Amino acid sequence: MKKYFIYFYILFIINIVNIANASYETEKALINNKVIKKKLSCNNLVGLLGGLNKIEILWLGNLKQEKFQYALINTSAKSNKKIFYLCENLYKKKISSKKTMEVLNERNIMDIYYNTTDLFTDIFSLTSKESRNYIMSTLNLRSFNMSKNELNKAYIAGLMKLNEKLNPDQEKKLAKKKKIKKIENKSKEQTENKQEFVPEKSTDKNPPKIIIAKNLTYNTYNYNLSGTVKDDTSNNVYVEIDGMIQQAVNGRFSFERFSIVDEKVSIIAIDQWGNRSKPKIVNVKIDFIEKTVEQKLEKLNPLKIKTNILSSDKVALIIGIENYSSNPKATYANLDAKYFYQYAKNIFGVKNENIKILIDNEANLVSSLGALNKWLPSKIKKKHTELIIFFAGHGLASPNGKELYLLPQDGDSDLLERTAISRNEVFDIVKKLQPKKVTVFFDTCYSGVSRDEETLMADARPLRIIADDQEGIPDNFTIFSASQLDQISSGLKDAKHGIFSYYLMKGLEGNADANGDKKITNGELIVYMDTNVSQKASELGRQQNPSLAGDPDKVLISYR
Repeated sequence: MKKYFIYFYILFIINIVNIANASYETEKALINNKVIKKKLSCNNLVGLLGGLNKIEILWLGNLKQEKFQYALINTSAKSNKKIFYLCENLYKKKISSKKTMEVLNERNIMDIYYNTTDLFTDIFSLTSKESRNYIMSTLNLRSFNMSKNELNKAYIAGLMKLNEKLNPDQEKKLAKKKKIKKIENKSKEQTENKQEFVPEKSTDKNPPKIIIAKNLTYNTYNYNLSGTVKDDTSNNVYVEIDGMIQQAVNGRFSFERFSIVDEKVSIIAIDQWGNRSKPKIVNVKIDFIEKTVEQKLEKLNPLKIKTNILSSDKVALIIGIENYSSNPKATYANLDAKYFYQYAKNIFGVKNENIKILIDNEANLVSSLGALNKWLPSKIKKKHTELIIFFAGHGLASPNGKELYLLPQDGDSDLLERTAISRNEVFDIVKKLQPKKVTVFFDTCYSGVSRDEETLMADARPLRIIADDQEGIPDNFTIFSASQLDQISSGLKDAKHGIFSYYLMKGLEGNADANGDKKITNGELIVYMDTNVSQKASELGRQQNPSLAGDPDKVLISYR
């Protein structure tokens, strides 16, 4: 009897598959019986739904790398009830219309959706800016049984969801989650109460108006970009800047931003009916003058040369600790890190969402280990990602001189094993992730003396360092260190930077290109830094010689 039942069930499934146009009830039965489920090959899904001519496929640009895409599969049946399937992203192959089934075969179903608002909320949180714009402007809403208002709500909820991914530590995270949940619940109620698809209509066709000056000047690197929006009929107006979105409160918006160079900012306003304003371009001038910088020292400029195009295959972890909880200051370390953030973007070509910067108390032991053990694994693709690490702060050697440590903001110099992070631990974590290439910049020393010549040890014990700065370095690693192990890493008061960091960034601006071939090798950079750093240190009555561990002939950056 049991055997007969199984046979009957197989025949039932075969008959379903052969139906020219799978119905909602058929799809639901396949899902309920676990024939269609998450992780099922999208190639097999197409077969179960009747073939390529019986479905619609929408290719969606990936947020991380636009040439690789998600696939959205929608049955073409004209029905008020529909089921949608989102196929997971693929990082190995490009899309070819002639090989659709081959590509789909290498993808699995990521999720199954009955509600279009839930579907597009997820899509907007995953896909690129170009893909989001295409959907908002071109999507056939009737194919998805949704109104412009519903699509707009999904757009807002999706960007809020994306903001949480890019900024997990923001204080507003919980508030955003509540907003998203509220939007989702309202959409579900509307779906449940709707017997047939009737697009929501509004007589309002006018987009919100953004009121903000065309040209703004700030005398600080950290600034708030604030303005107002007006809309005659909508009570809910949202403002988007660079993929970040917030709801205007009493018609006002304010975004916290950071830049050390002039920038153009594009602002878009969206009302509850889905009306979108044209981009409002604001020219922001950063007029922050370092009064203490002498004329003989050239001001840092990360836009001096044109270099790498922004790439999703690059990741940067930047740490700057100037104000320690129980240790002397690492003078100018914060500014070093903030400046290097701009060089990571403009010189190395790292996208904003792939940069994590920790400053002062943000760089405590727990947060620093979290960045290494949680954030990096979420960003690094095995044998594909290029990783850049920058650390400006205190370093110390173990009492026996065999181990080198990086001191977090709350670290105790007398309890290094418990409160600090060893360099070898950092290298071991990174090695396990197997990135394609790793470049590390350490603006620190291990002599037990700060940039201002204050001792870091409570008992002022002398240090005997026997650790090898070159030991155990993998072939794909390049490590630039501010000084030899027994030297002091100095600060440069004239420029408000560490000497190493200042000349590192000047070198990256093209100054280190000794032969003028528009390429800077590791060897060229270390020669440039050693020449200038050692000279400046000698003027301060100190000795400081940067060091390189890695291939000196390897090209660090190329520029135009």
